[in-house]
Amino acid sequence: MTTARGRYAKGRQRREQILDTALEVFATGGFHASSTKEIARRVGVSEPTLFHYFGSKQALLVAVLQARDERSAAARAEPGTGPEALLETVRDNGSEPGLVRLYAVTSAEATDPGHAAHDWFARRYDRLRAALAAELEPGAGPGADPGADPGTGAAPAGELTPDRVARLLVAAADGLQVQWLLDRPPGGAPADPADPGGFDMAADLHALVAALVPPR
Repeated sequence: MTTARGRYAKGRQRREQILDTALEVFATGGFHASSTKEIARRVGVSEPTLFHYFGSKQALLVAVLQARDERSAAARAEPGTGPEALLETVRDNGSEPGLVRLYAVTSAEATDPGHAAHDWFARRYDRLRAALAAELEPGAGPGADPGADPGTGAAPAGELTPDRVARLLVAAADGLQVQWLLDRPPGGAPADPADPGGFDMAADLHALVAALVPPR
C-alpha cells in the first residue's frame, strides 16, 4: 500500500525529472522550437501528466530557470553573492552555451509585462543587484557616496556607489555573455583560443571588477 508520504516523494521525484529533462531540451533546441510532447516522451509520462505538474509550457520554463538558479547557488564553490560569486557563475556558463542562450533570449522576451517569466526575471535582477550592493558596502570605490540624494536615492553622476557598481557588473555580465554567444562559430563549436577576435568573458568581467571594486 502506498502511503501519502510515498506518493509525495514519488511526485517530487517525477517533478525533478521533468525539470531536468526540460532544461536539457530547452537548452539544446531553444524554448520555442521545443515541444512539451518531446519532454513528456523522454520522461516517460503523458503530456497531460506533465501539465498536471506544470500548468503550461511557460510555467515549466519559469520553474526550470528557477530550479537551475537554485542548484547553481548550492553548488557554487565561492559562497555568498558578491563579485567573486558572479565571476564564478559566468566562468561556469562558458561550458553551457545552450543554457546561456536560453537565459539571454528569455530575459529579453520577458521585458514584455505579459510574459510568463516577467515577474520572475524582475525579482531575480532585484535580488542579484541588492545582494551585490550589500557585499560592496560600505563603499564600492574611492568615489562612493553614502549620502546619495535621500529624495530619489539616486547617486550623483560619476559616483561609484554600491548600487551603481552592482548594476554595472550585472549589465556587463549579461552583455558579455550575449557577445560571447555571437562570437561562437556556426554550429556552436568553441571559438579558437588563438583567434585575437575571440574573448574570455570571465576574464573581461574580472578586469571590470578589478577596475570598479578596490581590494579589501
